[in-house]
Amino acid sequence: MYVNFQGDLLKLNKKGGGKLLPYYKMAYAEAVSMLERYFTKNDHFVTCGHSPSESSVRVSLYLENAKYDNLHIFVIDFDKIDGVVETDSTFFQSAKALADKVTRSQGGGYHMFYGVDKEKATPLFDSINLLTAKGTKSFVSKTREFTLDRKNKVDMFCDALHFIYEWEPWDNSAGLTDKTQELYELIKANFSLKRPTDFDEWENADDGSIELEGLSEEMLKQKMDEKRRAVFEDLKTISCDCSREMWFRTGLDIYQVFGDELGGSVFLWWSKPGHSYNPQGCARTWNNICRKGPEAELKNMTWRLMLMNSF
Repeated sequence: MYVNFQGDLLKLNKKGGGKLLPYYKMAYAEAVSMLERYFTKNDHFVTCGHSPSESSVRVSLYLENAKYDNLHIFVIDFDKIDGVVETDSTFFQSAKALADKVTRSQGGGYHMFYGVDKEKATPLFDSINLLTAKGTKSFVSKTREFTLDRKNKVDMFCDALHFIYEWEPWDNSAGLTDKTQELYELIKANFSLKRPTDFDEWENADDGSIELEGLSEEMLKQKMDEKRRAVFEDLKTISCDCSREMWFRTGLDIYQVFGDELGGSVFLWWSKPGHSYNPQGCARTWNNICRKGPEAELKNMTWRLMLMNSF
């Protein structure tokens, strides 16, 4: 959702440009002020329960090109394993000590924030397979990654087409410092990340030489939370032997749910049984989907209901 300049609460459909561009680029203080004006204007409706209240609406951070001064914002999002986040683990304690800012999520997880110099980070992060595949818009977009000791499960984002939903009040006075080198060393010591297959490599490969990044159905599910696994199960009921328009539309919906990197693997997995499956065609189509995705919205109403409480 977003509050327009007239003070109305409207649906945000992930269009990163056009008329909505000012809302994506808005500074935190300006967003807070706009939200306060909304609650003042709609006090009666909020009190009567006809409008979202201050207990359910927060300012969110959109990470595409999100910066503090000249540093890009890097986020480690700790998710629960069996209902809890292991806060006594070596990685959690090290990540927390290194972070410039630590907040809690609505679901009880943790968000840890760092400053990153992208130019310096590119060769370092590439050497540990932290970067997204070439041809995707995000810089870092890793989801459901387990530490080597399996004690923590995290998402990692930097300059990504992704929202971070902040639940606690945000201390905007706390800045970020350059943690590029330290973050690289911390992630290198605690993760074994798989290198994604670049989309330009897919396009230039011979037929039959492209694998779904070696990911089986089970491996794909390990990178999904419960709601996205439910969407994945529903995806199985949709035939990939459909019209090209339907195939592309489903791909856009896959992008909305799973993002650019994991979504590419899901799209290829779903497309592969089709009688007209072609790996180069899939790669080119997914590349196009990634370009159009930020301008689109999730059309599948069943999937919307499944994800209603997660966006």
